[in-house]
Parts: sequence; structure tokens; C-alpha cells
Amino acid sequence: MRTLRDNATRIKRFRELKADLGTKRDRLLVGIDIAKAQHVAQVRHAHTRLLDKRLPIPNTPAGFAAFWAHLERRRQETGVAEIVCALEPTGTYHQALATFLEQHGVDVVLVAPQVAHHNRRTLDGTWSKSDPKDAHNLCDCLHGGHVCFYTLPAEPLTTLRHLVRLLRHARVELGACKSRLRVTLLPALAPAGAPLPPALVAALPPPLTQLLPAAQRRGLPAAAPLPAAFACESTDLAARVTSVQARLAALAADLVRVATPLPAYRLLLSLPGIGPTLAAILLAELGDIAWYSKFSQLRKLAGFDIIWVATGQWTGRARISKCGRPLLRWALYQAALGACRNAGWRARREALIAKRAGDPHAFHKGTVELAAKLLRLLWGVWRSGRPYAPARYAGAPGRPAPAPLRARAGRRGTPPAGTGRGEIGDPSASQAGRVSGRRAGERKNGNDRRSRGQASRSAE
Repeated sequence: MRTLRDNATRIKRFRELKADLGTKRDRLLVGIDIAKAQHVAQVRHAHTRLLDKRLPIPNTPAGFAAFWAHLERRRQETGVAEIVCALEPTGTYHQALATFLEQHGVDVVLVAPQVAHHNRRTLDGTWSKSDPKDAHNLCDCLHGGHVCFYTLPAEPLTTLRHLVRLLRHARVELGACKSRLRVTLLPALAPAGAPLPPALVAALPPPLTQLLPAAQRRGLPAAAPLPAAFACESTDLAARVTSVQARLAALAADLVRVATPLPAYRLLLSLPGIGPTLAAILLAELGDIAWYSKFSQLRKLAGFDIIWVATGQWTGRARISKCGRPLLRWALYQAALGACRNAGWRARREALIAKRAGDPHAFHKGTVELAAKLLRLLWGVWRSGRPYAPARYAGAPGRPAPAPLRARAGRRGTPPAGTGRGEIGDPSASQAGRVSGRRAGERKNGNDRRSRGQASRSAE
């Protein structure tokens, strides 16, 4: 049995694999529908023939061994050199089989659930679903190259990601406690349209009082007695809030403890707005910077890549895709909010808001743009191995100051000011859509020609 390859090697192999999945015949393609008790697989000789339409795999070590023996027999019959398996991630049920196959030198890839869902309907034009059809669907996606990379992180990244998942669950539970207080308990004590009377605020347990706005906690009088039922409910909710807050503090401490020995941790801490917990979350979400060969891959992973819809004479507004890892995007947005406590970053955000004058979402869009800028800085800092130094980016002696935002339009592939697609949130762009710069130029030139023709006729 082989050992697991490191992720840098596996990513390089995955890119080579995607380049020739649609042409190379010297491999077996295996689609595996994941389940709790028994998986179902389909085996094909790439671009040649179907070998096994429905192959059950018991979710046990003995079932995995029998499945591998069957694949070895098929490999000897066909004379192929490679085996590629496609899985649709289903909870954590797929991890044991994927690790087993990787240890035997098999290339394991994933099929995104959205891709599998839409491709399934194109197979036979029906909405039906079954395990053999799912296996056939995954094999078809693999045949067309519609697959994603499967990450197998090593320690301590595995522990970091597990702790981040636990932290998310605890924060969701704390949010549920706040919602229960706001939606259920407080409206039962007083009308929801008015603040809670100070006497009732004083009667609430301290953990619940801390969740109320600061204005309601000032100068509280003597507590008024709560009804018996609400007293029991508030005590129970306070105990739950205290427990969740203790768990959050413990998980944050564990995150920092695990992330501190990593060399990239101190580099991330040097960036503005990134504290100990956010740095650990970013490490868990990004993994290793060596996995990425260009910044656009990192931008897509965070969902900050710009997309738009165009058809015929109509072009929609540009926006971020919001794909990839939502927790990574959230962490960068929180870092941007923290960075704006600095005067320089706050002035930059004000300039971005002023650029979108009249847009009710200007603050949010400006903060998102700063979050994307922070991701660019993170990429440069992590790749270079040097901590962030503000003097290297602005205000350094002998270094020209950055150009104004409007004057910088047209750099790095963006259209020059006044042509092409407008910037995100540009108030001059129509809400319903806008034409491209080329078409706008054609219209302008046509108008100019007509005006010149009219002027010449009037002169005659």
C-alpha cells in the first residue's frame, strides 16, 4: 500500500488530468455514488466501452478490498495504466473510501453537487433519481472533465479545519439563542414595537442582559418580578448562552494554539484588520499558498471574481460571483471592517463610497472591494514570505503616490474610463442593463456622422 501524496503533487497531477480527460483512452473511469451502508459504482474504459453498469461496494474494509481487487482485474483486462474515480461529496461518508483509493495510487476527484444535479437531467430527459443513475451521472461528468480537486490536508491543517467547523456550529447556536431572545421571549414580556421596560431588563439574567442594546442597559432601576414561566425560560436560555460563549472562547484559544507554529500565521497577523482568530480561519480555508499558481485562483476561491450576463444588445451589471468558500469571504469582509479602524484604510473606503454616490449599498460594496484588496495583499505577503509593511505600498520615500481611483481605470485589463462596462455600483449605469463600450462607441460615431451631414446640408 502506498502512502498519501502531498497536496502540491496531487494538484499538479489534477491539472494534467483535466487537460486530457476528454482525449486520453489509457485509463479507467469510475463514478461512485456515495451512501451510508453501500456505495454503487460504474466502471468505463475511457472513450471505449462500458465495463460495469452497476457495481455495489459495501461500506466496510472488506468491501473496499473486494472493490479494489475488481478494479485490478479490469485494469489487467484492458491494459490501462491509470484509474480515475469521481465522487459526489456526501457529508463525511465519502472520506474513508477516498482515502483508501488514494493510498492505492488512484486519482480521486469530486463532482460538485450543482453540476451533478443539472447533468443528471440531461442523461435521459427525466427527473428521476436512483443509485445506478447517479453512478452513471458521475461517470458522465468525469468523462466530460466536469470535476473539482479533492483536498486531503495533512496535520495541523486537518485539525484547524475541524476546529473552524466546530466554531461555526457554536456561532450558529449563539445566533439561535439571540433569535430566541429577540423573537420569542422579549415580545412576550412587552410590545415588540417599543423597548423593554427598564424594570424587566433588570430582572433578566446577566447573560441575556448583555445581548440587549447598550442604551437599554444604562441606569437600570430595581428589578420587577418576572412571571414564573418566563423566569424559567430566561434562566434556561441564559444557561445555554453561557455554555455557548464558553465553548466559543475555548475553540478560539485552540485555534490560535494550533495555528501559531505555522510560518504563515505571523505573516497574516501583520496584515491590517486580521487578528489571531481571523488569521487561523484564513489558514484553514486557504490551506497552503503553494497550491495556487496565480492570484485569480485565490480570487475565485473567495468568490470575488467579477461576472456578468450578456445577451444580444443587453449587458447586465457586473458583480462578484459569491462562489467558492463563503467562510473565506466572510473572514476577509470582517478583516476589511477591522482595517478601516486605521485612518488610511478608512479614507480609502470613504473614497470608494463617494465613487458610488447615490447607491444605497455603497458602504457594503466599498467594504467588499477592500476585502478583495486585502486578499491581494495576503497573496503577496504569503508568497514573498515577508510581513506586510505599509511603507512598501503607500507613502514610502521615493515611491509615487497611488493614482486617484478614476485615473486608474483601464489598468490590468479594465476598460478605460468612459468606455466599456461601468464599475460595480456605478450610478451612471442603468439598473436594467447597459450596452458595451464598443456598441456605445458605434452609436456615438453614428450620431457624429449624422450631425456632420446635417451641418453640411444646412451650409449648402
